[in-house]
Amino acid sequence: MIGPNRIPMPDRVLGVEVSDVTVRPLAAGEFELAGRIVGLAFADNPSNLATVGGDREKAIRAMEQGTRIIKLENSSHHALGAEREGRLVGLMNAVEWPHCQMTLGEKLKSAPVMMRTIGRNMPRAFKIMSSRAKHEPREPHWHLGPLAVHPDEQGRGIGTTLFRAFLDRIDEQGAPAFLQADVDRNVALYQKFGFEVVSRETILGVDTRFMWRAAR
Repeated sequence: MIGPNRIPMPDRVLGVEVSDVTVRPLAAGEFELAGRIVGLAFADNPSNLATVGGDREKAIRAMEQGTRIIKLENSSHHALGAEREGRLVGLMNAVEWPHCQMTLGEKLKSAPVMMRTIGRNMPRAFKIMSSRAKHEPREPHWHLGPLAVHPDEQGRGIGTTLFRAFLDRIDEQGAPAFLQADVDRNVALYQKFGFEVVSRETILGVDTRFMWRAAR
C-alpha cells in the first residue's frame, strides 16, 4: 500500500536524475515551501483570479494556503517533488478515488484559514469546488493536480518530467487518470500524454475542461 505523501516510483525515476532534475517523494517538512511554489506558479491562473476578483496577491496566498492545508496535509494525497541543484523547484500532487473531493469535515477544517485568506470570496471558492465535483468520475482513478513549477524554473521541462514520472506509476497500476484544466496550452500538453476532454463547463466565466486518460 502507498503511504501518505509517498509514491514508490520505478527505479529509473526514484532518486535518479532526469536531465538535471531529481524526482522524489515530497517530504512533510517541505509542505510550506511546496505551497508557496504552487501559489506563485498559479498566480495568473484564470480560475484562481476569478475566485478572488482579480486580486493577484490574494490569489497567490489562497493557492498557497489551499494547497498546503487541503491537499498536502491530507493523508489521502500523494505528492512528488522535483529537485534541481539541491532546491525544491516543483511538485506533482494526486489523490486516489474515492478521496478526490473534500468531505464536509475537511471543508470545515479548512474554512477558518481560507476565510482569513480570501474573506468574502469564500462563496465563489465553494462555487468552483462544487461545480468541479459534479464532473468527478464515479469509478476508480487517480485525480491529478496541482502540477506546479516555480516561475524561475519554468521552461526547463521540469513539469513534463514530473508529470511523466507520475503517469509511469499509474500505468504500472493499470489505472486511469483524471484532471481539470482551464488554460488552452495546458489542455494541449495533457492531450499529448493521452488525455481527452470528456466534459466542460464555464465556471465563474472560465472555460474549464475535464480530461480523462484511460488505463494503460
